[in-house]
Amino acid sequence: MIKCLLIPLLFLTLLCSSCGCSQPEISLYNLFDQVDSSPPVFLSATMLNQNTATLSFNESIDEDSVSLWCEQNSVVSFTVMDKTLTLSLGKPLSLASSLALEGRVEDNRGNSVQFGIVLWAKNNNPATVLINEFTTKGSETNPDRVELVVTSRGNLAGLTLYAGVVDDWTDRFVFPDRWVERGTYIVVSFSKGEQDVAWYTSEQQAGLSSNNGCLSIAMSPEWTSPVLDAVVWGNMSTSTFEGFGSASLLAQVNSLFQSGQWNSKESDKAVDSNASTATRSFCRDRLTDSNSSDDWYVCATRKATFGSLNATDRYIP
Repeated sequence: MIKCLLIPLLFLTLLCSSCGCSQPEISLYNLFDQVDSSPPVFLSATMLNQNTATLSFNESIDEDSVSLWCEQNSVVSFTVMDKTLTLSLGKPLSLASSLALEGRVEDNRGNSVQFGIVLWAKNNNPATVLINEFTTKGSETNPDRVELVVTSRGNLAGLTLYAGVVDDWTDRFVFPDRWVERGTYIVVSFSKGEQDVAWYTSEQQAGLSSNNGCLSIAMSPEWTSPVLDAVVWGNMSTSTFEGFGSASLLAQVNSLFQSGQWNSKESDKAVDSNASTATRSFCRDRLTDSNSSDDWYVCATRKATFGSLNATDRYIP
């Protein structure tokens, strides 16, 4: 009787190891009783208002297993509904502020996961903006800057301008709690210089990539936040990484293309950076927004107009 059991099991093992099939990496199961033995996977967190957040997982969570803790605030209550955990904070988060939260949860089979996340305050009245002018070859007197134009009235709190994209960036600026009107021009400096600019990036201040790079602005610093606008530039002569010069930029452009914020993932469709200088800025053409290089031109020498309407004089080689 023992021999009869061993032979089928051996045959099953050989079959699974030699079939060459790609096995799905969704869950691990005990071979004999098919019990789920993989921990829950944290997917995302969203603030619903100043006090309430929802956390999403890939499988149902056992409410009795939940442990949550944070410094400088407290979790006063929580509820679980299937794969979603909703929590309430003791103190509301101020606009443009964040809170580090740690936790531990189990699924219904007792598999556990511990996580650490950052919650960002919810801005219920966000302004909408476009990237309107920027330079990437800055100098001491004319540092790398990015100008945004407000296209609809609202609060800037939490809007995040990236040198890169939300999950892969070299520098960024998270806007403070500030109401702005339609038509307002906002300038952020990405490098140190003599220009009197209201806002500076607080991360690296190393400037923007001179020849090949991208900018994007998202609704918040959360990695799942929607992108509001983006632009990609290149020198048309780089040969590595499909013309973008780095694996990072190639991935960033692919991300923008997939999200519909740039209309091509080809390097020759980027805004040509060859004619730009510290005083010849990239300018958006009359607020057109087709997510392509057609929206942009390089202004004439010393015609950069950060903080006001773009110059109409174009650089002619």
